[in-house]
Amino acid sequence: MNPSPNSSQPTEPGDRDQQALDWFTRLRADDLGAEQRQAFEQWRQDPENARTFAEVELFWQQLELPARRLHKIERRAAPRSWGGWAVAASVLLISGLVMLQLPLLQRLNSDVATAVGERRQIQLADGSRLTLDSASAVDVDLRGPVRKLRLVQGQMFIEVTHDGRPFVVDIDDAQVQVLGTRFSVSRGRDHDEVVLLKGKVEVSSAGDKRMLAPGERVTLSGSRLDQVEKVDAERLLAWRDGQLRVREVPLRKVLEQLAEYQGSRLLYIDEQVGRRPVSGSFNLDQAGSAIDALARNQNLSVSHLAGQWIIVR
Repeated sequence: MNPSPNSSQPTEPGDRDQQALDWFTRLRADDLGAEQRQAFEQWRQDPENARTFAEVELFWQQLELPARRLHKIERRAAPRSWGGWAVAASVLLISGLVMLQLPLLQRLNSDVATAVGERRQIQLADGSRLTLDSASAVDVDLRGPVRKLRLVQGQMFIEVTHDGRPFVVDIDDAQVQVLGTRFSVSRGRDHDEVVLLKGKVEVSSAGDKRMLAPGERVTLSGSRLDQVEKVDAERLLAWRDGQLRVREVPLRKVLEQLAEYQGSRLLYIDEQVGRRPVSGSFNLDQAGSAIDALARNQNLSVSHLAGQWIIVR
């Protein structure tokens, strides 16, 4: 293993993370001896070591389903060993890191993009003004008889200048036909949405259509268009000014949005805590401080794992 748990030298955070991962994989081996288990218990007596090991266990729980599938394959093929578990853990951890990098690769291949935590305004060639939120990407084609934008990821706000040509925004198989001037389009984990601030837009998908008036929103779940609903458009679009304004929104969703704004992901232990309703205004340019303040307000503690995962207890 990496630095011995019995070492008297101070343990650096990176070393501790690696030791915790090594112990986690070794403890699942069939050939673990009593001496090794005693060494683990001695290592875990350090409170920081115990905390880090608990975080690794929580991380593994997020990958429980693929781990079970892998275990079934292993049982058919050969007896399990510590090496097999180590490889399995490494593959799943690497897969998680690759998933984190995919959005970055998409942004690098797009016409216009923003980094994590960045907002950007762009004047398009036709005079329209585009505002991109953090970690967003758009492909732009204004050369043909129809002006087209494709939202690859994130969210955008567009103020369209009319020049006689239609203006369309694509979201996968759905289209937003611009009949007005000011609206936003966003892509989320489980649904996409369009919010209209001024003018008119028509959203179509799989032969279904919805017409929006100012102050209305429609969400898309896959190819299905939901019903149009009235919303506080100015509040939903506060991200343009670097603010996240929420009213009776589940704590989990608020923390997820703040975490994403600093390039992190969120893990939970208590689902009931994540459902607590939250109202307030949070500074997106200081998302880390906003998370800490919100956690204190909710009597929670926040810790980090490998520089990426925010664990809320």
